[in-house]
Amino acid sequence: MSPVAASPAPLTLSRCADCGRLDGAGRTVCAGCLSFRLEPVEAPGSGRLATWTTIRRAPSQFREDAPYDVAVVDLDAGPRVTGRLAAGGAVPEVGAAVRALACDAPYLLFELLPAAPSDSPDASPR
Repeated sequence: MSPVAASPAPLTLSRCADCGRLDGAGRTVCAGCLSFRLEPVEAPGSGRLATWTTIRRAPSQFREDAPYDVAVVDLDAGPRVTGRLAAGGAVPEVGAAVRALACDAPYLLFELLPAAPSDSPDASPR
């Protein structure tokens, strides 16, 4: 894997030329209007963790990587995408801020960002 990026790595998404819907890359037809006129666009790789799971029994091509975490991320740009969570030792929490990392892998890679002090329940003014 490549080292951590200084800012969210841009992601290539698909925008429908007919209805403007933005979806994850790799689609051949728009999920909104069924148009085939999709165009690649770059979007920031920042978002929030919608859910996650740990893969312990991986498919053969990823068996050496197991266990690893797979995340569903709601991108700030709109679409929901799936990728891996970079191993960092922190326990993932739904709603946590994440960012995409530049990596040389056949999947998206996200890292958890530290919670802002105002996001913490113990951060009340005294």
